[in-house]
Amino acid sequence: MNIISIFLSDAVFMLSMLVVVLVAACFLGRYVVISRRMILATLGIIVLQILFIFISSFAIEKIWPELVSYFDDTNLGDTIKENDPKYGIVMNISLVLSYILNGSVFLYAFIFYLIVFKEKKLLRAIEGTVCLLLLYYYMNTIAQYTYLFIMRKDMQYLLNISLLNTEENVYFNCFTLGFNFILISAILSILYFVYYKRKRVYIVKVRFRVLFIIWLFIFNTFPAFALSGNNETDRIYMLSISLGLMIPVLGAIAPVLIVMLAAEKSLKEKNEYQANYLEAELQYIQQYKRSQTEIRAFRHDIINNLSLTSMMIDEGKVDEASGHLKELLGNVKALSPSIITGDEMLDCIVSMKADRMKELGISFNLDGVIDGGLNMKPMDVCSIFANALDNAIEATKKLIPAYDQHINEMTGAAEQGSENRSFVPWIKMMIKRTEKFFVISISNAASGIVDVEKLLMSSGYTSKSDKEHHGFGLRNIRNSVEEYDGLLRAESDSTSFTLKVMIPRN
Repeated sequence: MNIISIFLSDAVFMLSMLVVVLVAACFLGRYVVISRRMILATLGIIVLQILFIFISSFAIEKIWPELVSYFDDTNLGDTIKENDPKYGIVMNISLVLSYILNGSVFLYAFIFYLIVFKEKKLLRAIEGTVCLLLLYYYMNTIAQYTYLFIMRKDMQYLLNISLLNTEENVYFNCFTLGFNFILISAILSILYFVYYKRKRVYIVKVRFRVLFIIWLFIFNTFPAFALSGNNETDRIYMLSISLGLMIPVLGAIAPVLIVMLAAEKSLKEKNEYQANYLEAELQYIQQYKRSQTEIRAFRHDIINNLSLTSMMIDEGKVDEASGHLKELLGNVKALSPSIITGDEMLDCIVSMKADRMKELGISFNLDGVIDGGLNMKPMDVCSIFANALDNAIEATKKLIPAYDQHINEMTGAAEQGSENRSFVPWIKMMIKRTEKFFVISISNAASGIVDVEKLLMSSGYTSKSDKEHHGFGLRNIRNSVEEYDGLLRAESDSTSFTLKVMIPRN
């Protein structure tokens, strides 16, 4: 039974480690990838537990074997031998071993988080270990208080229960471990299947995090007051039963509700913003498609126009035919699409963004074609490349004031016969094909080196003051690219920034 309790305790701790990772990913915006290797790494807790039991038991048996027989033969139930000198030694050794074991498993968790988190590793590892400590202590508190209230025990019972070598100790351990295992399994399942697997990432605001910490403090201290009294009455007994039954509800559901309410509110705001954005994008695309329909209709009429031109030539009206032909060629050239990428949806998006760049005075260059298209959902193409081009435009816009100043300076210098202008804000889009990927690079002028690691690993990163509604573009790009087993890379130097989107070829 003790072996089962040990392994069940390890299972609770391992699941708690994963819960902290999922909370960090889904509610704190940390970039993590749940993999089979990560899950297997949690099994190190079991190995550590086995090694600790083996080493500590071997050491105690060699150093002081009589203490082992004393501890096994003594029933520390209602007749604790506090006056026995060996009792104090056993107590101290048990506490020391408990501290060493707890310290070892949390040290292992710290190393685990140091490997799992990809950005600001040391800070995230400390943050994860502290959260794990709070979570593990919180669940134990819920289970223990529930048992104490229902069984009409006091705090002294809780202090002595670890030394009880009776059947009651088995009931207590089974209740607390079973309670914690069910609770943490439910939390882990909700986090993974409802949030992480569906790529639902909600950044919980700092004030809600503070409220949650305050809740933890209140809940971990308030029930202890009711357990401190020595005199019981029927009213207190009923209060204990009621509170004992309500503790799981208050302790487990209330924090979850707080997080869910905060998350849903955040999700609603982000979804409204993104929905408005995509609606505007799709309206423009529909307008563009309508204009393309008009162009195709015009092309159908070109035969009649060419026939008319031929008739003029036959009648000897060469000058009129020449003028008509030049007008016709000008119209055809004006109506012909200037953006051709090889993917219809990408053509629409790039054309739309190119018009925006032209309005801002940003030079744009497109090179390369996607043979056969991207074979992606239109919404995903929009999510990836509309956001990527928006980010490039947003970054390049910052250089426009410097560009205007430079133009003014060069204009003044030109009057004195100085050199020509050379500085122009720019964006370039290059499409290449490798054996396995379409590589689409979007480069833009920059005024300094960008922290690429922070940009790619952090969720909601933005340089805008409106952080509530910005900083989600790159995260959307990354999520959409990963759905197609693609790769996202970024490069930066002092004068440019390049985002590379690598989409597998079908």
